[in-house]
Amino acid sequence: MQPRRSARLLGAEDYLFSFVDRARALAEAAGADVIPLGVGDCDLPTPPHIVAALRRAAIDPAQHRYPPYEGTSELRHAAARYLRRRFDVGADPDTEVTVTLGSKEAMAHLSLAYLEPGDVALVPDPAYPVYATWARFCGAEVVRMPLREDNGFLPDLSAIPAHVARRAKLLWVSYPNNPTTALATRAFYDELASFCTGYGIVAASDAAYSEIYFDTEPPPSLLEAPGAMECGIEFHSLSKAYNMAGWRVGFAAGTPSIVEALRTVKTHTDSGTFGAVQHAAATALDDTTSGYTDRLRATYRNRTRLLCDGLEAAGLQVLRPRATFYCLVRTPEGMDAEGLAKRLLEEARVLSIPGTGFGPGGEGFVRLTVCADTPVLAEAVRGVGALRW
Repeated sequence: MQPRRSARLLGAEDYLFSFVDRARALAEAAGADVIPLGVGDCDLPTPPHIVAALRRAAIDPAQHRYPPYEGTSELRHAAARYLRRRFDVGADPDTEVTVTLGSKEAMAHLSLAYLEPGDVALVPDPAYPVYATWARFCGAEVVRMPLREDNGFLPDLSAIPAHVARRAKLLWVSYPNNPTTALATRAFYDELASFCTGYGIVAASDAAYSEIYFDTEPPPSLLEAPGAMECGIEFHSLSKAYNMAGWRVGFAAGTPSIVEALRTVKTHTDSGTFGAVQHAAATALDDTTSGYTDRLRATYRNRTRLLCDGLEAAGLQVLRPRATFYCLVRTPEGMDAEGLAKRLLEEARVLSIPGTGFGPGGEGFVRLTVCADTPVLAEAVRGVGALRW
């Protein structure tokens, strides 16, 4: 007889992207040659100069030992330089920056650091599923903040009841936004920092897509807002900007006490990212001459135009993104998000994600990614264009 799993695991929803992988596997088993535009897994290689930095560091025996729990001094200082250069944010690399295994684990561990049964986590709707899942794992109540198109997909902080705000420990935001692709304004971040300071809430910003933007000013950081360094923490990942998704490296920066709380959980959970990978990550963050991120943005801009132009020519309504490598497609009249995703897969072989996979507020949309080469996107457009809408 097998032991019973914990209640938190039994009550957990299936992780969205594992579900997508199974849908793809089932379709392929049935003989469909699936075009995978569901998961945002960067298809481009890591830049050669970053790979070369890893190779050089990997043969150094000093890198073969455990790294410092808070991350190497080299990477923390490189992160601080990046924040200063990119956002004009001053962060002490010793007390206000910590290295993470990408962003996902760190965001989960932040929930462990702050949430208990009876607490509230304020989570955008729709949103990356990890925010809500880990709040539930910690026994906290998830209160969803609707992201509505008529408000620029920004949460209306004034609509949060005072009695809910007083119970809240964490408030999550993510801009550039996944899945809506929306951008935040500096005025919104000012309001957010004031709101969280007033109620004693940790403002947690997922900035994974901060370097993927098109035809707009570089997106701001929460940490630029007055008071944000007293109430906030921001998560940065090298997965998107440098095509290092499999390397599992990033950093978090913000209020010293919040960074320390995250570090404390991590010391009991993991032993850090391989030192050679951290050296390569520092090389990436310090790169100001190769122009790589400019070329990457141009690639995604061109791919996005190809996909959006094709979908619109097919008769679908598309929310053209100004950031991220996603686009949202409106469901045709009489069809819900799961229905559209099902039809795209079964009749056009295009694997997408129904917006409801990111929360109830995602109804009415499916999300597609441009993490695929141009011929693949063109094939997807031809398949969708052959359908009648």
